[in-house]
Amino acid sequence: MAKVTAVNVREIAAKAGVSHITVSRALRDAPNVSAETKARVREVAERMGYRPNPLVAAYAAQIRRGKGSAPDCNLAWLGSELTPGHKDFAWIRPYREGVAARAKELGFALETHLDTEKLSSKRLGSLLAARGIRGVIVPHIRYKGPELTDLNGIARVGIGPTPSATPMHTVTPDHFTNMTTAFSHLLALGHKRIGFCEHLQGAVSNQGTLWGSFLFNQQRVAKKNRVPPLTGLYVANTHKEAEARFRAWFRKEKPDAVLCTFVHVRDWLTEETRVPEDTGLAHSALAEDTPGWSGIDVLPHQLGSAAVDLLAAHIQRNEYGIPDIPKLMRVPGRWRDGNSTRLPEGGTDPRVDPPSHNHSLDWFQHEFGMNS
Repeated sequence: MAKVTAVNVREIAAKAGVSHITVSRALRDAPNVSAETKARVREVAERMGYRPNPLVAAYAAQIRRGKGSAPDCNLAWLGSELTPGHKDFAWIRPYREGVAARAKELGFALETHLDTEKLSSKRLGSLLAARGIRGVIVPHIRYKGPELTDLNGIARVGIGPTPSATPMHTVTPDHFTNMTTAFSHLLALGHKRIGFCEHLQGAVSNQGTLWGSFLFNQQRVAKKNRVPPLTGLYVANTHKEAEARFRAWFRKEKPDAVLCTFVHVRDWLTEETRVPEDTGLAHSALAEDTPGWSGIDVLPHQLGSAAVDLLAAHIQRNEYGIPDIPKLMRVPGRWRDGNSTRLPEGGTDPRVDPPSHNHSLDWFQHEFGMNS
């Protein structure tokens, strides 16, 4: 076997005509190194066959954190809800708490009071660099701020899918699998005509994955029981039109269970029918504003923790800026029985909650083969 010779930063520095500190900073995409110098250093490093050692990087990062010199490895949560004048919605807290807990476990300091809504991308990048922040968590579910195009030398990971045009590594609920899980539970409870109601904001946020999964899962029931989904509802402070559309849809289609993405549906539904005696109701993402509901727990604490793990991995590998190929990590949720659906007789059938969220060929043949 050919012997592999490691190339170090001092050798690269000698070839590039700069100091070894400049080489280290350039390879980390540090903002205090010019673009021209970065390009020259990277070209020399590539030509010499330089490859960073992730074990050394991890050890060095641990040493820095252990000595309390983490200012160049701080993280930031880019939600504005903790700054004056912004409302801290209860449902966002578990995500932020998951981020904070994991950041602390890994030895990172976490900044949570940046008001991104009032900053340009360039100003935000300068502010983060000045505070020694090397990585940011972007809660797309509650982010209000500029497109993150000027964050040189800073890694970024989003929580939740986003229509943003700027590529970003993302941790998101597995909406497609979650809909399958919810559909399976409602079928197990004896529901046959399962309807789906989604507001416009939700469809944009999850990029249509719940909607698409619902149409997919509808093929599991007979054609006569397939209820057209109600989508595109605009739910804001005034939602009379959305309410009128929902009532008309419910009276016409007569679903015996409704899967929804927003809380207003429960009030509308209880004025039309008895919940859960006659009509079941389930939410696609249980939160503080859905107490007692049945539906999917998207595990927000775990999503926040996973986002920090993904961010830390990229910082460890000196991978900053806008990624060429953004990674997408999907985390499946769990069904929770509540008071908006009938409780399953004899407990939950273990086949409804298999150990793996992947379904076999036998499952597909059983679920889809007899209802075409």
